[in-house]
Amino acid sequence: MIKNYFKIAWRNLWKHKLFSFINIMSLGLAIPFALLALIQVINVYEYDSFHPYTDRTYRVITDVTDANGSKTKYATTPFAVSDKLKTDYPFVEKATYVARDFGWELNNKLKTIRVNTLYVEPAFFGIFGFPLEKGTVPTLPNTLAITHEMAEIFFGDTDVIGKTLTHPDYGTFTITGVLKPYMGSTHFKSDVMVSMETFKHFSKAASTKELSGFTYVLVKPGTKASSFDAALNSITAAINGDAIKATQTLHFRQQTLSSISPDFQGLRDNPYIESLTDLSVNFVIALGIILLAVFNYINLTLARSLSRAKEVGIRKVSGALRYQVFGQFICEAILIAILSLLTGFFILQLMKEFIHVRWVIWEVKHNVVLWSCFILFAVFVGALAGVIPAKILSGFQPIKVLKGTISPASFGKIGFRKGLVVLQFVVTACFIFLMANMYSQLNYMATDNTNFNRKNIYNISAVNNYALLKNDIEKHKDVATVGMVSTAFGGTAASCGIKNDQQNDNVAASYYAADAGFISNMNLQIIAGKNLPQNTGDSASAFVLVNEEALFATGLGKPQEAIGKQIILNDTKPVIVYGVLKSFCYYMYQFAPQPLVIQYNPAQFHVLSIKTKTAVNEKDFKADMGAIWKKYSPYADFAFANYEKDLYERYYPGADMKFMGMVGFIVFIIAIMGLIGMVTYNTEKRIKEIGIRKVMGASVAAIVRQLSAGFVKLIVIAAAICIPLGYLSGYFFVKLFAFNNGVNLPLMLLLFAGIFLVALLTIVIKTIKAASVNPVNSLRTE
Repeated sequence: MIKNYFKIAWRNLWKHKLFSFINIMSLGLAIPFALLALIQVINVYEYDSFHPYTDRTYRVITDVTDANGSKTKYATTPFAVSDKLKTDYPFVEKATYVARDFGWELNNKLKTIRVNTLYVEPAFFGIFGFPLEKGTVPTLPNTLAITHEMAEIFFGDTDVIGKTLTHPDYGTFTITGVLKPYMGSTHFKSDVMVSMETFKHFSKAASTKELSGFTYVLVKPGTKASSFDAALNSITAAINGDAIKATQTLHFRQQTLSSISPDFQGLRDNPYIESLTDLSVNFVIALGIILLAVFNYINLTLARSLSRAKEVGIRKVSGALRYQVFGQFICEAILIAILSLLTGFFILQLMKEFIHVRWVIWEVKHNVVLWSCFILFAVFVGALAGVIPAKILSGFQPIKVLKGTISPASFGKIGFRKGLVVLQFVVTACFIFLMANMYSQLNYMATDNTNFNRKNIYNISAVNNYALLKNDIEKHKDVATVGMVSTAFGGTAASCGIKNDQQNDNVAASYYAADAGFISNMNLQIIAGKNLPQNTGDSASAFVLVNEEALFATGLGKPQEAIGKQIILNDTKPVIVYGVLKSFCYYMYQFAPQPLVIQYNPAQFHVLSIKTKTAVNEKDFKADMGAIWKKYSPYADFAFANYEKDLYERYYPGADMKFMGMVGFIVFIIAIMGLIGMVTYNTEKRIKEIGIRKVMGASVAAIVRQLSAGFVKLIVIAAAICIPLGYLSGYFFVKLFAFNNGVNLPLMLLLFAGIFLVALLTIVIKTIKAASVNPVNSLRTE
C-alpha cells in the first residue's frame, strides 16, 4: 500500500510540474541550512576522536563547594594536580598541564593577527595527535609552535623555523616548530602552542594552586577506574589540606576524553565545548527558515486543493478510508521532502565550494550516521509540512465534493493566511536590514580613513641601520614621507603606565614608539601643541603626544592647559606633553579608545611607514623598495605590506558576510514563493468572479488592479512594521561599536524598494495570468 501511495504521489508531482518545482525548490533552498546545523551537531560528538589513545586519555575536572554548600563544576584544575599525578602514581603513563590565553595578537613587524593560544608541555605532544611537520616542540621561554595555516598567513610559506613573532606585552617569540594539518575537530583550538615555561614566567597563577588550566592524563593499559578515582581522592585531600581558600573545598573527578564534548555537565571555564543550549541555538535560524518553507508548502498545497477535491471524493466513494487518504497526502509531502533533500544536498556542496568560513564544519567522520540523520530529518519535515493539508483534504465529505459545494472557506482562515504573508515579509526584510547594517559597519571599519590615514601607505620592516635606509627611501621619486613606528595602528599596542604625580597610582595606557613622519603619514589631528620634534638621535625623547583620554585619566585639564606639563611613564621616566591628539580609534572599533602615549623611541622602531605622493603600481613599487632594503639587509627576508589592503582584510570578514548574504537571499526567495502561494490561492478561489467580470466587459488591467490591491496592502502593512523594526535592530547593532557610521537608512530603503518591486512584479505576473483566462472555461458549469 505504501508503495502505491508513493507511485500516485510521483505521478501527481509529474503532472503538476510547476507546482512541484516551487515546492521542491522552496524546501530545497531551506534544507541546506538545516543540514549544515546537523553536521555541526554530529561534529560536536566527534571532537578529539583522532587522537592515538582516546580510550586511555582522561581530563581531570573540579567540583568547588563554597561555605554555603553550593557546588560549582569547573573544567580546570590547579597546576599541582598534574605534578602529583606525574610523580606519585605508577598507573599514570603521562600527565600534562594545558593553559589557555585569550586576546593574543602577534605580529611579524607588519601584519598583526589575532590568534588562539595554548600553553603546552612537551608531554602534550606524546598524548595527543598533534604531530609536527617541521622543527621541534617548544620548551624554552618565549618559544612556540605554529599551525601550518597560520604560518602561511604570517609568512606566505611554512619554512618559518627560527623566525620570530612579537607580542605587545610578552615580547618576541621564536618559532621552533610547525604543526601538521590534522583531520578532525578538537577542543584544543589553537593557532599557536606556546611553551609552558612562558606561562610560568608571565602568569602568577602558575605558581599558585588556583584553577588556572587543564589537567590531562594518559593511564597505562588495564588501569581500573577505581584506582584513578582513589588517586584523585588522595590528591583532593592533600590540596584541601594546604588550604587553597578557607571558604572553598575542591573535589577532583575524572572525565573520559570522549565525554568532553558536548558538555552535559555545565562546566565553567570550558571554552570551545558546545553545551546543550549551544546545540539548540544551532538550529534556531535553520529551523526558522525551514518553517517558512513549510508554511509555503501548506499555502501552495491548499491553494490548489480545490482542483484535488474531486480526486478525494472519487477515492472515498471507491471505498478509501480517511486514514488512507491522509496517508496518501503525507506520502506525497514526504516524497517532496526527499527530493528537496537531494536538491538541498546539491546546494550544500555548492556552498562548500564557494563559502569558506573558519567556524563552519562541512564534513564529519561518520557519514552513515550523517545520512541517517539527513533522511530522518527529511521525513520529519515532509510529515510536518503535509499534516495540515492531509487533515483538511482527507476530511472532505464525498457527497459535498461531487455536488460541488466545497468552498474556498473550507481551506482555513483567510486572515491567518494573509497574516502569514505579512509575517514572512517582515521577518525577511528585518533580516536583510540587519545584514545591510552589518555590512555597512564592517565596510566602514575596513575602509575608514577618518580616524587615521590608510591610503597610499606601504609598510616595510625596519633594519638595524634604519636611518640610512630611511634616507634612501625618501629619495625615491614616488615617496612623499617616511615615518617610523613600533607597530602599525589596527593591532594591539604595547601597554604602559602613566600618572601626573609620583604619589598617584598608574593608569593603564597604550604605547607607540613613533616619529614625526609617522604622525604626518597618519594625518592625526593635533588639537593642542605640536607634532613630535624632528629627531634623529638614538635615545628616547623627553616629549610625547597624548590623546584626550590620557588627559582625562591623569587630570591634566583641557588640551591647551596640558601642553608643557609633565607625566611619569612607567613609574620612572618623566616626560613632557608636547601635543594633544584628537580622540581616534587606533585599535578596536567596538571599544572606546584607551589613554594613548606616542613617544620618539628608536629602540622600539620596527616598521617604516611609507606614504607615496599618488597611487603607484604596487608590484613595481615593492620591487624598488626591496632593492633598496636588500642593500642594508641582504640575507634577511624582505617584508612589504599594502596598509590599506591589510586593514581591509583585518576588519572585513568577507566569507562570513557572503554566508550571511546567502542566508538573506534564501529567506527572501522563500518569502516570494509564499507570496506566489497566496496569489495562486486568491486567484483560484476568485476564478469565476474573474470570468463574470470579463463577460461584463472588465479589461485585463482593471481585473489586475482589483486582484492586486489586497496584496499591495499587505506589502505596505509589512513595510510599516519592518522599516521601524529594521531601523531599531540596526541602531542597536551599530551601538555595539564605539566608532560607527550610524544606521544606513538609505541602504535599508533601497533594499526595501527592491523587495517591494520584486513582490509587486510577482503579484502582477500571477494576476495577469489569471485575468487572461478565457471566461468560457471558468463559467461553463454556470
